[in-house]
Amino acid sequence: MDKKLTGITANKSSIQIAFTFNCMRCRETLKVKPTKSILKEMVRKRDVILYEIGMGKFDYLEHFPNSKKTQELAGSQACNITITQMVNDWFKRNQNQWEYSTKRGYISKINHHIEPNFGHLTIDKFKPSIFKDWGATATNKRTNEQLTGKTKNEVRSILRSAFQELYIDEVIDGNPIDRVKRFKHVKKEPEPFTANEREAILAQMTGQVRNLYEFAFWTGLRTSELLALRKCDIDLKRGVIFVRKALVHGREKGTKTKAGERTHQLHEIALKALKQQLILSPDNQERIFMNPETMQPWRDDRATYNNCWLPALKKSEVKFRKQYNTRHTYASTMLTLNKPIAWVARQLGHTSPQQTLDAYARWIPENHYD
Repeated sequence: MDKKLTGITANKSSIQIAFTFNCMRCRETLKVKPTKSILKEMVRKRDVILYEIGMGKFDYLEHFPNSKKTQELAGSQACNITITQMVNDWFKRNQNQWEYSTKRGYISKINHHIEPNFGHLTIDKFKPSIFKDWGATATNKRTNEQLTGKTKNEVRSILRSAFQELYIDEVIDGNPIDRVKRFKHVKKEPEPFTANEREAILAQMTGQVRNLYEFAFWTGLRTSELLALRKCDIDLKRGVIFVRKALVHGREKGTKTKAGERTHQLHEIALKALKQQLILSPDNQERIFMNPETMQPWRDDRATYNNCWLPALKKSEVKFRKQYNTRHTYASTMLTLNKPIAWVARQLGHTSPQQTLDAYARWIPENHYD
């Protein structure tokens, strides 16, 4: 046979290409008439295949989509890919479409839960029972408490998405995470501060810090929304603010949901705190709330938590709750004052009054439903 046709066998109605891949002798038959031009093309195709195999870039399915050998080779691929490699490849391919805060969340779940518990396993060794066993005993390494259903489901979601890509590429014949039910997540009931507790906390604060938290208690804004508030978002004449942005990990982004973009009607106490803060806010700063030690805008909610919230809470001797509970306090206060549920939902940026009811129904006075 002509040396140029090494690895190529032809008969009247087909051409066979032979090569070695993953220590297996492979022969693929193409049903085409072996004309001179076709044979030359097949020689070039085989050369490309050998090159890609040598470079580790060969995709069997791409070259031979109808081959029966793809399933056999898929099993071979699955035994050479670890969970760590699979998840990291998935992350690299998709990271450009995620918000910065979403990426940080995924990285945390991968580093703290996926790699330590499953990363060493190859794809073919991963079973649904392994993931279920992890879910039954998984704990937060920092607090030693049982992981919440929410966190477990976030880990499940990452693995499911990564496995799904391998399934679509026919590396595996099914997604093992589809055989694992979502974990039950029980939301903690809000625990707002009482009026006395609120005043006890505020009594430990002065100046700009007090303005920030008094505003928080009487608007119910998320901390990320408070810190992103700008002077252009205020209409003092109408007594409203326009919630459009959030500040997360030092980066400005849109609100948590589309409903979060809202016009918020200010309570008179919030309006007073805002006016006091504007007096202290430097003219060259667009953001409203400043770190009084640096006179620069707060970077994120961790900074306010560590520098302001935690010290004031300890001094007040009020039972510990996160600063997010200022939002719960506002919601429960407004409902206790008989404010319409639909109005409270709009103030909070909820997607519907039902969301407000689900979270705060027990603070609604009897026989008062809007």
